Amino acid sequence: MQLITFLQSDTNIDTTAQACIEVMANLPQNINLAFINALMNEPTLQSLTKLIIYKVLLQQHSFNLIAYIDLKTLGFALTTNQESLENLQPTLDKNFLVSSQTKNTDVINTFKHLCNAGLINSPLMSLFLLSLSWEQVNVVGNYASNTLTVDQTMQVLLQSNFAKLIPLASTSLNKVEDPSAIIALIRRLLGDKLDLLVSFETQLQAWQGDELSCSEFKRQLQANWPKFEGELSSSRLIAGKALNTKLNAIEISAMDSYSQAVFNLYSYYQHVTTKQLTAEAVL
Repeated sequence: MQLITFLQSDTNIDTTAQACIEVMANLPQNINLAFINALMNEPTLQSLTKLIIYKVLLQQHSFNLIAYIDLKTLGFALTTNQESLENLQPTLDKNFLVSSQTKNTDVINTFKHLCNAGLINSPLMSLFLLSLSWEQVNVVGNYASNTLTVDQTMQVLLQSNFAKLIPLASTSLNKVEDPSAIIALIRRLLGDKLDLLVSFETQLQAWQGDELSCSEFKRQLQANWPKFEGELSSSRLIAGKALNTKLNAIEISAMDSYSQAVFNLYSYYQHVTTKQLTAEAVL
């Protein structure tokens, strides 16, 4: 393939991946699918393929394209080694998206596979956590608190997108090693609603690692939370938008790219699950 020769000339892989994305944006989706499949079957291009898939997910913002980036393809793109992918694959095939009737042991088993594959903070982890009920999130949170670091546990909890967890996340800022990561996840959950709780300047300075600003972030959020608790505590949000709300293109484009990707993934797999349940009911 021409790409192999091109990369052997010490070309920057990120630039090459971005160039592929720009070309794909103007091609029919069936050609894009064939292109991605061809790349996945070429061992020497695995690093490039992973980067292209991730860029497609975060940059194309195409709901139609999500259908082509299935769970297996996402797993391939996000895992760092073949062994992790092989261990994760059965979960992606059968037990990844759960229902309220799923056994807690199966929920924890899926969570463990995602953690072992290095996917604690990833679109796949976000998609899995969004399929959980509040009770199941509590089960995962309890397990995480006994097996992961405080930072990782808070990252997991915030990816469930329950706004009621925001005060807990705020109190953890002086306990975690990387407060900026927690602040970024709070912002990803609340979107511009966070501006109602904490001044943007304080958010920015705290995210940049200023310790005094982290303390001020925590103080402002705790002081202002009671004013909005009734509105937010029962909400499940992505970038400040209710999870099951049907958004238009303008509202989706206003999200950060990661939130767009997660929202599109969640919406698509909700659609797929509904179709499956309907088909099973007919049978």
